[in-house]
Amino acid sequence: MSRLVLVDAHSVLYRSFFAFIRNPLRNSRGMNTSGIFGFANTLRKVLRELKPDYCAVVFDAPGRTFRDELYSEYKAQRPKVPAELIHSVPYAKALVQAWGVKIFEIPGYEADDVIGTFARLGAEKGLEVVIVSSDKDLLQLVSRTVSVYDPYREKYYGVDDVKDKLGIFPEQVPDYLALAGDAVDNIPGVPGIGPKRAQSILLKHGSLEVALQREARLQPYLDLALLSRRLAKIDTAAGIEVELESLIPGKPDKNRLVQLYQELEFSSLLRETDEAVPPQIEVVNTVLDRTAEQFVGELQKTGVAGIAWEPERGLWVSVSGEKVVLIPVERREIIEQILQSASIIKAGFDFKELIKILRPHRLKIVPPFFDNCIGAWLIDPNRKRFNPADIIGQILHQSVEVRMPSEQAGWAVRVYHSLIPELLARSLSSVYDRLEMPLVPILAQMEERGVKIDVEFFRSLEKDLRGQLRAIESKIWQLAGRQFNISSPKQLREILFQHLKLPTGKKTKTGFSTSSEVLASLVSEHPIVPEILRYRELEKLCTTYLAPLPSMADPVSHRLHTRFNQWGTSTGRLSSSEPNLQNIPIRGELGEKIRNGFIADQGMVLISADYSQIELRVLAHFSEDEHLIAAFQNGEDIHVATASAILNIPPEQITPEHRRIAKMVNYGLIYGMGDWGLAARMDIPREQARVFMEEYFLKFPGVARWRERLIEEAKRDGYVRTISGRMRPIPGISSEIRQQVEMALRMALNAPMQGSAADIMKSAMIRIDQRLQEMGVRGGMILQIHDELLLEVEEEKCSSVRDMVRSEMENAWQLKVPLKVDIGVGRSWGEAH
Repeated sequence: MSRLVLVDAHSVLYRSFFAFIRNPLRNSRGMNTSGIFGFANTLRKVLRELKPDYCAVVFDAPGRTFRDELYSEYKAQRPKVPAELIHSVPYAKALVQAWGVKIFEIPGYEADDVIGTFARLGAEKGLEVVIVSSDKDLLQLVSRTVSVYDPYREKYYGVDDVKDKLGIFPEQVPDYLALAGDAVDNIPGVPGIGPKRAQSILLKHGSLEVALQREARLQPYLDLALLSRRLAKIDTAAGIEVELESLIPGKPDKNRLVQLYQELEFSSLLRETDEAVPPQIEVVNTVLDRTAEQFVGELQKTGVAGIAWEPERGLWVSVSGEKVVLIPVERREIIEQILQSASIIKAGFDFKELIKILRPHRLKIVPPFFDNCIGAWLIDPNRKRFNPADIIGQILHQSVEVRMPSEQAGWAVRVYHSLIPELLARSLSSVYDRLEMPLVPILAQMEERGVKIDVEFFRSLEKDLRGQLRAIESKIWQLAGRQFNISSPKQLREILFQHLKLPTGKKTKTGFSTSSEVLASLVSEHPIVPEILRYRELEKLCTTYLAPLPSMADPVSHRLHTRFNQWGTSTGRLSSSEPNLQNIPIRGELGEKIRNGFIADQGMVLISADYSQIELRVLAHFSEDEHLIAAFQNGEDIHVATASAILNIPPEQITPEHRRIAKMVNYGLIYGMGDWGLAARMDIPREQARVFMEEYFLKFPGVARWRERLIEEAKRDGYVRTISGRMRPIPGISSEIRQQVEMALRMALNAPMQGSAADIMKSAMIRIDQRLQEMGVRGGMILQIHDELLLEVEEEKCSSVRDMVRSEMENAWQLKVPLKVDIGVGRSWGEAH
């Protein structure tokens, strides 16, 4: 028996979209692809597994239907279709067409009616009909030759299955809905009758007509019940003229499928498409039969070469991406000419590591070179993985394993050719050329240089803090009345909430939370709480930093060689690892002690240069608020100015507490907080936080206008930009879930500030590195943490270097307000800070 398959497009898209509603799928452009991904998978599965002889995919046509004419409240209570789901429909239609399947949407009729009509016509012609949908309304069409397939439950519904599911036969479904109503479609039904009562009425009487005749309580609602059935019953005689032969699926357009899958970034579907199979890489072992001039000349003609280094063997080079050649270490003259050629763009993965690997061989890479990791990160900074295989999947939409340097070289040039137009299309080339690539060799040199620590100082400080920990532990036990493991959340929970009866906060899967946030809210409830917070602070300091750092330092030089991760954050800031020096506490009494453990080498000094309030200055630049700009241009204390504005107190009467409140407001707004977040941060009522925000925006109206404009742009474009043009995609900005939208708004408001501060710092580092080379200074930059730059330079030149650093940092970017740098010199970081 031939088979006709009818796909309910709206049902499949809708169900797929909401299946991922709490964690939606998004491509690198921030587009929500949840619905279309589920639709694409379902369509592929239907065509491959059901193997239809005839097939149609039916969409709901825009506009009113006959049911709207019958009942103006029909579907009136349905929530608005999410905008992100609406944007999926054109892609769904394009996929259907690429698969060679016919699309139908008939004005005046719902998709259910079109499907019902096709199902009747198919059954009349002796076809087996399968309806693909999760919509229960379509179960009324089930018969001996018509079934409904739910793709998400992977279940077929025949007559007996409908009876098991609903307790009634398929043909009784419209009568059932006429009695019980349907809240989803706003079908009124008969007042007072629910699903179970409707089911028992139909089991007793068989049909709505008989029930209306025999049940006196139904007769007053006869018109309502008949209207409800008319609304619920699928019209199987919709005016459709179609030849059965036109529903025979055509040959899939695989090129178009590949194009769509690439655009949507559906790597798993690409792998199953024949045209998406990557070409093999041919490995040629050596080029010993050619001279350096011949080989380099060939590369210069093409202008681009993928490269990768293999220890003890040499340099792998690829021009086309299909063939890679090994230049053995014995042919150093060829390797040097390639690496130092100004007319060959060297493409690869992670050039910072490559620079460090080649340095012991006395080999140097000269620009231009192109790091695919940085390029891929600029396009999608929200991604977390940037190894070659992940980048190939992201950019080329191909799933491969990259194990050997030869493979890296081959793929490097292919990725390069795809990344360049992507960067151009997103106006990111200047960010790449001006900031990111010049920074690569600088960071490599900073990693190699390292920062010296006083090993004995750290060990002594750890010993001292361990003693404090024991004293605090004893005090906590005394306050608790018993000994317990303070580091055990379970035991701590029992002590605080069961034994001491403190108020409970939010509950987790394992019980009430003992997070720092929860404990901070309980500080005034019992003297044990601040002691626990202090214990945690010192324990983390000892276990995370003081104990490990001496063992991670070079045993001879006592220098730490951290890794600076250029693509480690979505904002553009640098991060560090092995060890992570970004999170070392550097403020307060303990912070000062820790800074004292970072020292200069003999004959050298440390210079600490810290941007002052850089994010607030960026805010003034972007918002163009005249009061904010004037405050910075006049050298006013911006927190005092804010305190005066929001508290309505003259500047000369502002106290340190007033200034502290204003500082929290200033930075809270930078981080995109609303009144809820600000109230929680400041531990004040929400109404008070709202008043502070209103007073702030009255004083600085330009900031309010800029925030509104920025949010509009983020919603329109799906991303925001920094001062350099760096993009930050804002996923969830058009979500239907309030929490996702709020998070996206905070991200949109904060990204231009944090990202621009990173841009300015990177520009300053590039300028300072150039000046240090010109001055012939021994030493250089060794750390970049937050808004601070730490240098180690020879003592006799520290004065001139300090002046140069201040000048270069304060002139790194032209803002509408002056950049200001706090700078100091000392034998230790603590002394210099």
